[in-house]
Amino acid sequence: MPRRLSRRAGPEHPVLFVDADDIPMPRTPPRPRAAEALAPFRALLAAAETARLSDLDDRRIGSTVLVGGERRAAEALLGGDALLDDGTAVLPIVIPARASRGLRSALTARFVLISGAVRAVEGALVIEPVECADLRELARDWRGRA
Repeated sequence: MPRRLSRRAGPEHPVLFVDADDIPMPRTPPRPRAAEALAPFRALLAAAETARLSDLDDRRIGSTVLVGGERRAAEALLGGDALLDDGTAVLPIVIPARASRGLRSALTARFVLISGAVRAVEGALVIEPVECADLRELARDWRGRA
């Protein structure tokens, strides 16, 4: 004899959420806000041919990129050790355990130029830095040569 289908909760139909308070909020990336702060560095970033964070997607996973922007404090929802904001998007920075002390100290600068790999961590894109430089120092040296 066929069994009737029911929408009532029971052993065959467990309840996922009791009410709307149980439904987790989706992770939303923070809004980029560094466009104005990075204005003095635009010519240098263009000359270095940096990639825009908004252009990075799943097809770039595993590739090496050169990106620049403002380093921001990490946010618990996004993970990572810090955030990078280039005015177009915000991505987490994940410092590898094998990172040198020099790389770690370079990542404390407010404005950074990072050469690193695009990785996927828990379904989100992150930047894993290999090299990092203070963007302000690079801009001073670059202007001095021009």
